[in-house]
Amino acid sequence: MLDQQTAGSGIRRTVRKFTAEQRAQIVAESREAGATVREVAQRHGIGPTLLSMWRQQAGTGRQAAARRPGFAAVRVQAPARCAEGVIEIDLEQRMVRVRGVVDGAMLREVLAAARC
Repeated sequence: MLDQQTAGSGIRRTVRKFTAEQRAQIVAESREAGATVREVAQRHGIGPTLLSMWRQQAGTGRQAAARRPGFAAVRVQAPARCAEGVIEIDLEQRMVRVRGVVDGAMLREVLAAARC
């Protein structure tokens, strides 16, 4: 969809509006082997900065995933007789495994470090 907008200087520019499906398709094209953000953006008549923003919003890279709140899969097993154990937390792109006696403060520090 195209909208005509007039800047303060009287210059008219065309603003294209993309559906979520169109944005997803363009982002997917930019992730293909050998594709560059600049090339894909030019082919679709958008700026590379806009395409980079869409890629980030789509979860490309660790930074976008770190800002997005989510849930982690948790599996609870009966504790062994001794006080030591293992806690495994499966994050999207990495695994956190904590062995030994774990208190809440230490676990918070480990999870905070895993988000970086």
